[in-house]
Amino acid sequence: MEIEDAPGCPFPGVGTSPSPNQDRDSVESGVCPVPHDPSAPSWNLDAHVEAMRRAQQGAERSHLGPERAREMAEKVAEQRAALKGMPEIRSEFIESLGKKLGYGHPLSDRGNLPTFTWTAEAEARLAEVPEFCRELTRWRVEWTAHKKDLGTTITPEIMEIKYQMWGEVSHRIQARGGPELEWTDSARSRFDQVPDFVKGQVLEAVEGNARQLGVEVVDDEVVDRVIQRWSTTGDFHEGLYGFR
Repeated sequence: MEIEDAPGCPFPGVGTSPSPNQDRDSVESGVCPVPHDPSAPSWNLDAHVEAMRRAQQGAERSHLGPERAREMAEKVAEQRAALKGMPEIRSEFIESLGKKLGYGHPLSDRGNLPTFTWTAEAEARLAEVPEFCRELTRWRVEWTAHKKDLGTTITPEIMEIKYQMWGEVSHRIQARGGPELEWTDSARSRFDQVPDFVKGQVLEAVEGNARQLGVEVVDDEVVDRVIQRWSTTGDFHEGLYGFR
């Protein structure tokens, strides 16, 4: 399947892939969708209906279209279930995911926040963020505004507060000594384009995923797989590493 380049993404070649399911609404008629990857966990019908219901309800809060929210909910459940070695996704697992996923994700239980308004200047600055982490950035900025009682209007000044918090973490990670795995020149050149305030988190997450994949060298293929996973699942924490 060919993936178009994501505009503004520092890792070219990675965008949002279409859903593997031909008809997402078919679940409403009692047809359980078939996963794109035959090795992925299967879905209990009730669990899939519940996941799609939650995604539909959370789409607007997450600043996502309904189809994108449904895809994200489906993919994050499949990925986390696979990491746990679960052969089937059941309703209780969807319930537990809602408690683990951070604010903004369409499956997250952390949805009882007021509606946030973004100024035109804030939206323009958000557009400068690489596409693969733009949704995450919006969610984390809003969550920070809520936690710090900064109001419900997001301005560049409020964004900067979150960026500085990320920067402190990023610099601590980089201070530990930089990459631990070998990177190809091509993959490294793409990494060098990542904004400095999240560079440490990206490094940690890419290398963590590379180890999970059983590779010792980070090349373009590894970077593509990691960023595509983030883009389709919206799961930047992955329960292990990533953006905090």
